[in-house]
Amino acid sequence: MKEKNDDTFLARWLADTLTEEEKLRFENSEEYQDYLHIIESVDLMEAPSFDKKSVLKSIQQKQQIAEPKVRKIRTSWLYSAAAVILLFVGFSYFYVNADTNFETTFGDQMTVTLPDGSEAILNAKTTLSYNKNSWDSNRNIVLDGEAYFKVEKGEKFTVTTTSGTVEVLGTQFNVLTDDAIFEVKCHEGKVKVTSKNQETAILTQGNAFSFINGETTSWNFNTNDASWRDGESNFREMPIKHVITALQDQYGVQFNVDSIDTKQRFTGTFSHKNLKLALRTVFVPMEISYTFKDEKTVILKKAK
Repeated sequence: MKEKNDDTFLARWLADTLTEEEKLRFENSEEYQDYLHIIESVDLMEAPSFDKKSVLKSIQQKQQIAEPKVRKIRTSWLYSAAAVILLFVGFSYFYVNADTNFETTFGDQMTVTLPDGSEAILNAKTTLSYNKNSWDSNRNIVLDGEAYFKVEKGEKFTVTTTSGTVEVLGTQFNVLTDDAIFEVKCHEGKVKVTSKNQETAILTQGNAFSFINGETTSWNFNTNDASWRDGESNFREMPIKHVITALQDQYGVQFNVDSIDTKQRFTGTFSHKNLKLALRTVFVPMEISYTFKDEKTVILKKAK
């Protein structure tokens, strides 16, 4: 290229902001094919690795073999080109794959407003993540814990967990996931649920679905009943192991469960406002005694 370009020329070329005159002059230049070769090499690489020297050596060998006309390649400029292109691709790779993450602690709740105006209310000890940069084309949430969703109408909205997925278009629903537990309650609209073993169900308002330890169950519930969002956790035929985990998440205490059968099922509620009341509400009906070893440790035993 006979005319010297300014320091922003390459960046403007990558961003496709050259004037028509600059673009035409560049495409007719001797160095244009060299830059295309760099681009093609970057496209074929597996991010984030890139052997800049190998690409430049290949270009140099090609120029020496293919053309009878001798011309000097400005190596420093090509190194800069490769570096700028690598930076551009590396940043794009990071930007596209970056996740937005939220996490609650013991006894905590959090309301997350998603990019489309949808809301996710997280229960205690819950993590939620999504890709903000691809949200418009892929409304996908990754959830571990429990959350209540208010979804704006639009493209498919998916909640992905280790135990199953929930797909909706616009609705309100609750998802609970914990180890071998996957439970969905539809409060408004319609949702499609798929468990880890590929069993599916369509839920409408007041319908619930659970997949617990390989067992699938469907039932109806009252959408006006108090929930964890109101400070009261409720359960239906839930293994006591998970209820104990929920108590730990709300109150930050630890339980010694060596002397009880954690596979027992519990149906009922407990309050988030008073630990002793919550313990009595859960364990007295189950005929399980509880004693405090210290302020943060509770020992459970089968009542005599």
